Amino acid sequence: MKAIARLTALAGLLLAAFPAGAAEPVTLDAARIAHIAGLKQIDGRKVDGDRLRGKPVIVSFFGSWCPPCNAEFEHMKLLHLAHAADGLEIVAINLFEDFAGFDDDGKRLKRFLGRHTPVFPTVTGTAETAKLFGDVKRLPTVFVFDRQGKPRLHFVHGAGAKKTNPGLSELRRAVRDSLGFGAAGRSPSLPERAESATHPPQFLHFAESTR
Repeated sequence: MKAIARLTALAGLLLAAFPAGAAEPVTLDAARIAHIAGLKQIDGRKVDGDRLRGKPVIVSFFGSWCPPCNAEFEHMKLLHLAHAADGLEIVAINLFEDFAGFDDDGKRLKRFLGRHTPVFPTVTGTAETAKLFGDVKRLPTVFVFDRQGKPRLHFVHGAGAKKTNPGLSELRRAVRDSLGFGAAGRSPSLPERAESATHPPQFLHFAESTR
């Protein structure tokens, strides 16, 4: 009887840890990479799926009407500058651009992209895209995937939440973890100077001013 009681208690713990219907973490697997590569880039070019395999990747969902997405684009540009040479890839996916029936033939989106001049692929997402990435419903939604395609960060702008997007320091930590610079830091033979490309004073200032 004691053995049965212990098994019952263990089953209860497992159910608590893994409740029925709990969502599986979104990974950047072959199917999702193939889907992204099949999306039309807003300037007419396509994403090269080979560049997303075995690389740290930021996938950010945005809309031109989304105020926090402005800060998100600036964060991603700074991260591209800091870590593109380390292998970081970034893809921005435009979603819900026609929210509330809005339609201006893409003029607002063109202004948004003209304001930010992204240096990374920017593509148009679909309902299938949203479903593949955990049923995206809110913007911005941001993922940072490591080289194995596992999520190191998954941020969703929650309804009514004070925090509207991940701060630059939070994104940068996730990117560094994905690159292998995490808790162990850089190799002692490659010290990070205070004025290095990955940590100039203006990064901190920008991070604080856009939270």
